[in-house]
Amino acid sequence: MLRRSARPWLAALIPLAGVLASCAATTYDPSLASPDSSVAATTTTLPSGTAAELLPRLRDEAASLSGVMIDGGDATAVAERIAALWDAVKSEVGAARPDLLASFENSVALAGKAARFSRAADADKASRNFDALVSSYLEA
Repeated sequence: MLRRSARPWLAALIPLAGVLASCAATTYDPSLASPDSSVAATTTTLPSGTAAELLPRLRDEAASLSGVMIDGGDATAVAERIAALWDAVKSEVGAARPDLLASFENSVALAGKAARFSRAADADKASRNFDALVSSYLEA
């Protein structure tokens, strides 16, 4: 039988032995590494045009987002197109209607979040927001 003073030491050594036993050398198989030449470079081009031309496209992309998500399509690509369209017209909208900038930014972020987390309800909300914002901008 162990003395009382030895029990705390024994209780500390048992988990330590388990931790030390689980450590093993890590090896890597270089044949599984992909060569650098197989990495494809991607480029993006901002859409060009006026806000009057690009904002309706942005509204249409936003309206299609929830359907793309439900059909199992590439929602991330749609959200990226929305962001690219917004980036292309942000300065023009900011110069003409600075009061709409924050709402547009929030809607772009909401569309991105909807795509990232597969939330069709957020996509629909972003679409309704874009519809109202684009209409407000174009009617002014």
